[in-house]
Amino acid sequence: MRPRLWRIGVELIFLLTCLAIGLVLSMRFAPRPIIGTMHFEGLIVPPSARQMWNILEAARRDPRVAGIVIEVSSFGGDASSSEKLYHAMAKFRQEKPLVVVIDGEATSGGYYAAIAANKIYATAAAAVGNIGVWMSRPTDPMIVPDVLSTGPYKLGGGSRFDNIRQLEMVKDAFVTTVLHERTQSPYNPLRIDGSILEEGHIYLGSEALALGMVDALGSISDAIADVAMLAGVEQYEVRDLTEYLGLPFQPVDPFQVLGTLRRTWPGEVLLLDTRFIPLVNQETESTSLEIAGAPASPGEKTP
Repeated sequence: MRPRLWRIGVELIFLLTCLAIGLVLSMRFAPRPIIGTMHFEGLIVPPSARQMWNILEAARRDPRVAGIVIEVSSFGGDASSSEKLYHAMAKFRQEKPLVVVIDGEATSGGYYAAIAANKIYATAAAAVGNIGVWMSRPTDPMIVPDVLSTGPYKLGGGSRFDNIRQLEMVKDAFVTTVLHERTQSPYNPLRIDGSILEEGHIYLGSEALALGMVDALGSISDAIADVAMLAGVEQYEVRDLTEYLGLPFQPVDPFQVLGTLRRTWPGEVLLLDTRFIPLVNQETESTSLEIAGAPASPGEKTP
């Protein structure tokens, strides 16, 4: 009887030893979950929004990616692209944690994207907010001599009253989304109402924290720790998301907006930092003066 008990004990010890060795080997050599990090900067326009959508979708489907941190540095862009980026980030957040760190500025459409995160960090001196929309002055109904159209607004898209109404609709959607996201924050809920939000103020990060527009002051290291906690992982790797997925992100230079806005369709709605407006006007006036004062080309008579 005793030899049999001894044999069972030896077998049990052997099995426990094998299990312990297996656990050690798996912890050492098995792939660890990944916390992905990336930097989104520049204008939010169709090319940058499309790149981000592809990156977020690939990260959402990758089983190793436990969550991501996005450093946002953006003055915004056009309304459609900003909304697309917000929805892509919100979709990712439904399945895996996403934390945003405002790096320098997240204004207008940049802030629209940031509010999709589980948690928002900012530096004390960051620029935050500028909630609202704007557009270049719409044109009156036009007649083009060589073009036939089927309606008075076919060539221009609508009256000025239509443009103003559409501008208000996009602004209301922006404000409503901010209210929906930020009032439900479990960390630092919003403390101001929509009437103040839609005034378009730009706040410092420390002011935004006091108003509940961001959740905390901090850096990317704080955000990584939060994502790991929300994902429930203790052992993980921190990887550059674009390198890991093999999907590079090419930012759009925000100062290209000066040329872009001069060619934009009248009535196009923009979620773009309003501090660009004087720069656009200055650039336009400068271009007009250069054209008006340009010397006559060779062989051209000057009146």
